Amino acid sequence: MNIFGKFPRRFLGCCALALLAASLAGGAPTAPPAPVETRHVAAGASFTGEAFSYTLQLRHVNTRHRIYDLAYPSPLKTELASNNTVPAEYYVPINLTAGEPRRPAVVILHILNGNYELERMLCTILAENGVPAILFKLPYYGERSPVAGRNVVIRDPVLFTGCMKQAVLDVRRTVDVLADRPEVDPGRIGVTGISLGAIMAGSACGAEPRLQRAVLILGGGDLRRILNDARETRSLRENLAQLPAEQRRAAEAAIDQADPITHAAALRRLAAGGRLMMINAAEDEVIPRDCTVRLAEAAGLKDQVIWIKGVGHYTALAGLPEILRDTVAFFARDLPPGIAAPPAPPATQEPPPILALAAFLQQTAAVLTQPPRPGRCHYLDLQAEITLKDGKTTTYRLAFVRGTHGQFSLTASPVPEVGTLAIGCGEYPWLLAKNGKLFVGRQALDPAVTVADFMDPRQLMRLQLLTGAAMALAVAPDAFAQYVQVVDEPAAPGERVLAITLTHKAAQGTGKLHFRRDTMTPTALSFSGQGVTGTATFRLWALNAVSSPELYREPACTTVQEVPQQDLLRMFAAAFNFLMEKAQ
Repeated sequence: MNIFGKFPRRFLGCCALALLAASLAGGAPTAPPAPVETRHVAAGASFTGEAFSYTLQLRHVNTRHRIYDLAYPSPLKTELASNNTVPAEYYVPINLTAGEPRRPAVVILHILNGNYELERMLCTILAENGVPAILFKLPYYGERSPVAGRNVVIRDPVLFTGCMKQAVLDVRRTVDVLADRPEVDPGRIGVTGISLGAIMAGSACGAEPRLQRAVLILGGGDLRRILNDARETRSLRENLAQLPAEQRRAAEAAIDQADPITHAAALRRLAAGGRLMMINAAEDEVIPRDCTVRLAEAAGLKDQVIWIKGVGHYTALAGLPEILRDTVAFFARDLPPGIAAPPAPPATQEPPPILALAAFLQQTAAVLTQPPRPGRCHYLDLQAEITLKDGKTTTYRLAFVRGTHGQFSLTASPVPEVGTLAIGCGEYPWLLAKNGKLFVGRQALDPAVTVADFMDPRQLMRLQLLTGAAMALAVAPDAFAQYVQVVDEPAAPGERVLAITLTHKAAQGTGKLHFRRDTMTPTALSFSGQGVTGTATFRLWALNAVSSPELYREPACTTVQEVPQQDLLRMFAAAFNFLMEKAQ
């Protein structure tokens, strides 16, 4: 059941494209490890009625949050010794002060793929908005996995159902740990998860009455149907069918017990108090829509599900910034009055390297996703020289202006099979053909029709995934500290140079980004990785610059042909689809 399994790989691949560079194989020198602290939880504070101890060790500190490594015993003892200790990561706001009111906290359950990037991002943003968050590894994941790897779980129905049972018990033990923390309000602990994590979070709400708020992301009910329909669970279904009848019935009963619909009463209690939220993909191909609707109806959230339009289970990254925003805001409602999020660096203070890169990514994504203010425009002009693996070097030029109300101008060269591409839309769309003829769409003008109406939805989704990835990395750069490293390099007066690294297996290389120090406007980028090297010079980079109708007007041309507006928009869409295909 590789629910959401492709998501992190696509996500990191998009991040690599957004950065245009990858990282060095090594890393920065690490400081000596912090001492390990041991805390004891009395029997009366444990849901099992048995005392236990957990360890806490500081791993990382930045300007807005701390990360601790935790370890505590699982309430369920299995034959695999390594599976009986729960490893966790605890993210805490940097601005905790003695004597302040206790804060809410959130337990975060990870996806089946187990890469943890999405969950670490959510932990980071929660902590940086004042809410402590804890991510623990589910049974048989990470340090808990057997020698053969965690995939044995998905092939063994008995092991799989045992894993689900243990996961819920581990949630309860994690609540024990959070309730012991001096900074956490034990009456305001919540839970969230994505995909399989959402299913387990819904189930945990029924088993653990101390969970007082929940967000279920890309989840649903009727777990047996989800397992029976998903292509990712084929081996599990086949092996389940081969079990002896009694074992099969026991496994199916365990699956039903893990189904969130079984725990609808607890979910209705949360929903009645405005403490349950569901966020789902409108075109989910893994969690059927009616499975989500069934859970929503059982939980008392009929017609209140937040549907992300136009995306599926594996393409929900396009809506990731909104998912993160809504989830964090929902949990932050429980912050006590007067408790503020950790402050961002003052605007007058130069941002740390990782935040400077984040700002650049936000601007890049904004050009594609956010129109400028009225009367303004986004204006980019760059030249790049790229050398491919075969040694061939090509110099590219791109100029792009985006205005309001669909106004734009784009000139790019060389474009394969086209040469110079010049298109735009001011009062009407226009296109300069390869033979020098200018086509203008003055006929049959219809303001309601746009170029998006003719774009290939798959290519449009790829662009949305790319911009969604850039925005996600921009809002939580520290969540990717293990993959992305950014440091300042010596630079000329008035300049700032960032050395960018990305240590993920999907992409490796090096890159440097140059800025004007006074305005943090990018001026140049160099990159090398996976056999490709290049340099790019930003001749102009301006967001919300002063606009003028001349910026979108067609060039002067001796041969002009008027055509229907829709014909030109179809040409624009064809050019977009072609360029996206070439960029794969």
